[in-house]
Amino acid sequence: MGVFTYLTTSTRQPEPEEAEIEIEIRTPDELRAGEKLNVEVLLRTLHPTIKDRPAGDIRGEVTVVLGGAGEGEVLAVGLVNHNYVFGGQNVLLTGGHAEFVPESTGTYTFTPGTVQVITSDYPLTSRPKGEQPFDSKTEVV
Repeated sequence: MGVFTYLTTSTRQPEPEEAEIEIEIRTPDELRAGEKLNVEVLLRTLHPTIKDRPAGDIRGEVTVVLGGAGEGEVLAVGLVNHNYVFGGQNVLLTGGHAEFVPESTGTYTFTPGTVQVITSDYPLTSRPKGEQPFDSKTEVV
C-alpha cells in the first residue's frame, strides 16, 4: 500500500486541488504465462468527506498502469464504501477488481493511474501528479 499524490477536480471543484490518496494494488507473486491474473484494488482517502455517506453511496474505479514486461492499462471497477462514513472521516473503498492474461514472461509492475469516484452528489476525477511508483509486481514464468 502506498500514498500517491493526485490532482483532483469535480463539478464542485473545477480547479485542480492536490490530494494524497492511499491505494493498495494486490497481485499474485508469481503466475504462469497464459493464466488469468487477478488485480485487486482498495483505496482510502486521506482527506475527509464533507458530509455523512451511507454504505454504498460512494463508488469508484482505478486505472492500473502496467509496466515492466507488460504495457497498457486495466480498469479496476467495483470500488465501493461498504460502511457508513460520517462527515469529517476518511473514506475506505474496497472491492476493486480487474483481470487480464499476460502472454509474455518477466516481471509485471502495477501502478495506480486515474481515479474516478462518484458520490450521490457529484463525480470526482483524480489524475496522478507526476510519475508514480509501482505498488505491486508479479513474476510471470
